[in-house]
Amino acid sequence: MSVNNILLVEDDVAFARFLIGCFRDVSPGLEMFHVNSGHAAMSVIHSGFVPDLIICEERMPRMGGAELLSNVRMSPSLQSAPFYLFSSSWTDDAQAAQKHALEVRVPRPRNYREGLALAGRVLSSLSPETPVIGAEQAVTI
Repeated sequence: MSVNNILLVEDDVAFARFLIGCFRDVSPGLEMFHVNSGHAAMSVIHSGFVPDLIICEERMPRMGGAELLSNVRMSPSLQSAPFYLFSSSWTDDAQAAQKHALEVRVPRPRNYREGLALAGRVLSSLSPETPVIGAEQAVTI
């Protein structure tokens, strides 16, 4: 699977910029689209945008990551899209997300090194043919 565009759903704009920077440092030229809520993500998806990968914060106001995942899986074009859910602390909603074919649940990176490691692991696992800078140096977080 080739990963060309990623939808990042994160209500913390500073953290979203950090994560986008990490992914672009690992794979220059990668297209990343940021929205700040689950509702905004669904609007983008309903407009016809089909991301290769969705990365979402588990804890957000109004529509958390588990609920967004459930809604995304109702879209025929995204039923099998990789969906990475991250959080600094997990709730029961995250456990419910497992029922909706959640591929990966990852801890929220706390620094640049962990951000690069996460980006390298995600991109390498989904797109082995995509050149990933420093993937061999990725650390387990």
